[in-house]
Amino acid sequence: MYSVSKSFTATAIGFAVGENRLQVNDKVVSFFPEELPATVSPHLADMRVRDLLTMSAGQDPEPTFATISQDSNWVRSFLAVPVVHLSGTKFLYNSLATYMLSAIVQKVTGQKVLDYLQPRLFAPLDIGGIDWETDPLGINTGGWGLRLKTGDMAKFGQLFLQKGQWKGRQVLPAAWVEEASTLKIIQHPDLPPDKKDVSDWEQGYGYQMWRCRHGAFRADGAFGQYIIVFPEQDAVLAITSETGNLQGELDLVWQYLLPAMQPNQLPADKKGAALLQKKLAALALPLPAKRPASPLAKELSGKTFALSPNDQFVQTLSFQFKDNQCRVTAKMDSATYQLAFGAGQWVNGETTKPGPYLVAAAKNKLAGLPPFQVAGSYRWTADSTLELTLRYIESPHTETITCLFSANSVSVEWQSIFTKSALKGQLSATQPQPVRLIVRGDDMGFSHSANEALIKAYREGIETSIEVLVPSPWFPEAVKMLAENPGVDVGIHLALTSEWDNVKWRPLSDCPSLQNADGYFYPMVYANKNYPGQSILENKWQIADVEQEFRAQIEMGLKKLPRVSHLSAHMNCANMTEEVKTLTRKLAREYKIPVDPEADYRGYVTYDGPHKTAVEKKQSFLAMLRQLEPGQTYVFLDHPGLDDAELRAIHHVGYEDVAADRQGVTDLFTDAGIKAFIRQNGIQLIGYKDLVGGKE
Repeated sequence: MYSVSKSFTATAIGFAVGENRLQVNDKVVSFFPEELPATVSPHLADMRVRDLLTMSAGQDPEPTFATISQDSNWVRSFLAVPVVHLSGTKFLYNSLATYMLSAIVQKVTGQKVLDYLQPRLFAPLDIGGIDWETDPLGINTGGWGLRLKTGDMAKFGQLFLQKGQWKGRQVLPAAWVEEASTLKIIQHPDLPPDKKDVSDWEQGYGYQMWRCRHGAFRADGAFGQYIIVFPEQDAVLAITSETGNLQGELDLVWQYLLPAMQPNQLPADKKGAALLQKKLAALALPLPAKRPASPLAKELSGKTFALSPNDQFVQTLSFQFKDNQCRVTAKMDSATYQLAFGAGQWVNGETTKPGPYLVAAAKNKLAGLPPFQVAGSYRWTADSTLELTLRYIESPHTETITCLFSANSVSVEWQSIFTKSALKGQLSATQPQPVRLIVRGDDMGFSHSANEALIKAYREGIETSIEVLVPSPWFPEAVKMLAENPGVDVGIHLALTSEWDNVKWRPLSDCPSLQNADGYFYPMVYANKNYPGQSILENKWQIADVEQEFRAQIEMGLKKLPRVSHLSAHMNCANMTEEVKTLTRKLAREYKIPVDPEADYRGYVTYDGPHKTAVEKKQSFLAMLRQLEPGQTYVFLDHPGLDDAELRAIHHVGYEDVAADRQGVTDLFTDAGIKAFIRQNGIQLIGYKDLVGGKE
């Protein structure tokens, strides 16, 4: 029902008011003294039950499902949100305000709203087969999450039309019906009349009821769930639908149905009534247009495709065609689901796979509900294209899964009203293996800020390997930090340069051909227009000096960090010429520490798109993950840092925004959404030691 649920929650408040359990002018804080923030603002102290009912709690912006879900105690989270307006003065839609009404009912009655309404509302109206989501503490969500039949929605509207009476009994106090359904607050008082007159969202608001044009009022849920009460026409209209044009749907009501409602009783029409009954009895979900089966069906039957990481978190898809049905097995992040689709028919079933959902960000989403009723149908739109339609009967929503098969691969478009996700997969002859990914953080030791960020990215994020600059100034601190974090993989980041303008380091050995006139490493490996003549390759470097310095760094690294698993190269210095490349591999064999390129992985991957800002980094990192192939191993590297005074002082010409850029990397590596995407797609985060059998 989405927000149609709100009107039922408000009705529970009405019953509680009628039983003298509370009053609409009671202060919200009075119900939850143990959940209040340390400082209760005057506006919060003044917030009333009435303000929750009229969507005028005073919070702005309203708390979102994502923010309030950080704590399992939603009441405490709600009360901690700043109240910036005097409660009762400004309309702002607030689904969590309705949740608070549910919590208040449970507080004063000792029952969930669903249970409290059972003998008072649902039983008298013969409404059954209902359920309602709960929060982590077992409180019905209130503002959403109620499920009941369309006909039962009409009964609820009829109860309001009849001023709370049902079959001669006063079920709901008439005074509450009047109070709840009449105007209490105007949404936008300054809206021009020409705009107000064409909108059914600008006619005023009651107690979790919207006023409509033409003297009507309604319960209203996302995607076109409506209970419209027409007092002047003595009529009720219940609608369940999936549309993005909510006003357009109501416009059809005013254009076609309202004019047909006459003030006098219509004459009997037995023929019309019989046709109507026949039509109602034959109502069914429309089937997708059918076309002949594809010869591919037999070939695909029993085959499994391993999918690249994707937004639907589908890891494998298997197909089985038999007896005019297509049975699809989808291995997803937390479970494996089997779904049945009929050719030219609906196959009814149930599944625990959550379908499309507007409130998917809410913690505990869909909790307390039984398996979902579904109906599936399939058709071939072309010999190579399979279209699967899955309807979630107890919600407005449908998923359409279109599979385009080509050779040994499949491209999948997974679409709902919320998203359209592109998935790709490869035929798997054996048990599909997951994507494996090394997330590497480089340059530990060049600053204290980098050291702290690299450890944070490991402890709190997805980073699995840290590359240490042995000759750098903060190397001793790096050694100490890594000793305190024995689980992270460690590599010696061979370095022959000191790139920054304001901080420098020198070689560990006596290698004059690798030093500038001040005794520091040159800033660059390759010629750089911003630093003319200041690169290794522009000067008379000696291979013997390179070998001596590499040996010194390897031996110091092994002495201080005996668990080192591999070697890598800062600014590609270990590969700057074929001669140096050969030397590096010789040293790797001698010291029995594999050099990075010799490890067994598919290759380096990087951002797929712009990545200057933190937002761009996240988007482009996700785009890259979606391209990775199951069964393959990849390396992604970047440089975590903190946007602090130290790092803001470190830069070189052409790279001045070091602090902000590297803070963006830290944010990326620790981002909750990134971590969830990796976890839910079954991507295995590994270190180099998992590939090369490094020392422990």
